[in-house]
Amino acid sequence: MRSATFVGLMARCAQSRTQRKGSMAGTAVLLILAIIFIAYGTTPAMSANVTAVRYPVPSHVSKWTDKLQVDKWLDAARAELTKNGSVPLDSSCDQRFGMGYLQRWRDAKKDVCTSGKSTFSCYEHPPANNGQNVGSLFCTATNLILNSNDFLGEVLTQPGTRYPTPKKGSAKVACALRQPLPWARGELEDSHTDRWLYGALEAAPEPEVMDACSDPRRTVSYPVYFVTRMDPTNAFHHFEEVNNLFAALWMYPHKELLQQGITIVAFDGAPAGFFLELWRRIAYPYRIRFLRNRPYPPGTCFKNVLIASMPHRSFYTHFWPGRTTDCRSLFFSGVMQWVHALMADIRPESYTWPDGQHRQNDDTVVGRVTWVSRRHFETANKHTFTGWQTQRMVGNDEDIIAALSSAVMSWNARSCLRDPGAPNCRKLPVYFEFGSMELGDHRWYPDQLMILARTNVLVAIHGAGVFNEVWLRPSTSAVIEVMHNSIGNYHYHNIAAFLGLPYHDMGSARDPSVIADQLRQVLDETAQRMVEEHKRKAAAVAAGGPEATSTLRRLRG
Repeated sequence: MRSATFVGLMARCAQSRTQRKGSMAGTAVLLILAIIFIAYGTTPAMSANVTAVRYPVPSHVSKWTDKLQVDKWLDAARAELTKNGSVPLDSSCDQRFGMGYLQRWRDAKKDVCTSGKSTFSCYEHPPANNGQNVGSLFCTATNLILNSNDFLGEVLTQPGTRYPTPKKGSAKVACALRQPLPWARGELEDSHTDRWLYGALEAAPEPEVMDACSDPRRTVSYPVYFVTRMDPTNAFHHFEEVNNLFAALWMYPHKELLQQGITIVAFDGAPAGFFLELWRRIAYPYRIRFLRNRPYPPGTCFKNVLIASMPHRSFYTHFWPGRTTDCRSLFFSGVMQWVHALMADIRPESYTWPDGQHRQNDDTVVGRVTWVSRRHFETANKHTFTGWQTQRMVGNDEDIIAALSSAVMSWNARSCLRDPGAPNCRKLPVYFEFGSMELGDHRWYPDQLMILARTNVLVAIHGAGVFNEVWLRPSTSAVIEVMHNSIGNYHYHNIAAFLGLPYHDMGSARDPSVIADQLRQVLDETAQRMVEEHKRKAAAVAAGGPEATSTLRRLRG
């Protein structure tokens, strides 16, 4: 509309100018300007089969050239776990939760296509400690024809349907399909890959497939990641999908193609969720595509496809129910280093400030205690809760907040910062702020992450909110989990162990004074580590070491 208005104005101006002066040159100049304006406003940023992002991302993401080469983050995790090679990896832990885990998944490859111009292969997730876990398959394909609407089925025709109900032949490949398939349909129960292998996939004549795949107007040439999301509103389950993507990028045999980037396509009826900023950065320069809203034209050929494995049968499920581990995980540490780098503008590993931007009290170390409240969420939704959700409600949130706040204030009062002359005052130059955060009241980015990035002690009732421990810094932080009516669900204990984060289990204690006593003890331990880390970084900055270089600059380098 604005382009048309501009052209009209320019034309009238040109006509007036010509009538007044008879100047053809003036008309030509103005018309050239109009053409330039139209071209700038309407020309796609990239080729026809690319949907490019038209809203800004942080510069460290837009300039990041090897974002999808995840080996560097596994190398960084190895350096951390081995203290730069000075101590060996625990071989048992690495086999279960590190490179052994990834290698077993990669080595469990089975081909669905036996011959032809297309390929379709799947990698079977390693079995869990508590039984066979067939069904979590990561698959790759080349030269795959998709009819989006036929694949989605009831996701389009029956609002509220979460998962696709594909029509046979909605996905086609130019190859002979293995008969029988490597997995019985029952083995793939609860996995979206049964929808591909048994619901949608069909062999098609080679000319039909290759005609589409040789037509640039019908072909998506860059890698595409198809994901069926389980619960994008739940931090725990959402991050299973991030784990699976990281593993998929490591296993993918054509890593050179990832230099083009990868676009994320959601094959489900789930809501958008709360964590799209992370996926936006992963997908850049492409846009996230929700297939139900923006289906591809019928008969679109995808040259290179990655099909995500399903959450709830993943890395996490090795420890549920009732299983714990104290292992560090090279795999999960690598995932989190990658994710922290993606979100480094809001959650940097270290802060640096321009010359002159000093605090008046540079030697003071300020920490934060964050209580993750669920009161608003529980009040609004208690009439729709399942029995499992109802039994996890504590009912005395305000009493807990008051007790924790009082514990922090009394801890601070014993500091020599407050009264240097007091007998037996605490000499550590540390004090803590306290805050309560209802996650649902804040956007994940940037609001939640801004608070979590400054948190040193996270206190929460068992639930997906505890998963936010992954944003803490293990060297200066700790987590306290109140396992209210949730004994045996040790997900967050294990995740803390993977990252080397101090973890404290309160059992089903809901007495505010008991939780407050535990907090005081954790503050003593955490404050000591905070001072040590503060001194280390100050010494590094004074010496002009790595801490003197901004995190974002190091990422780009």
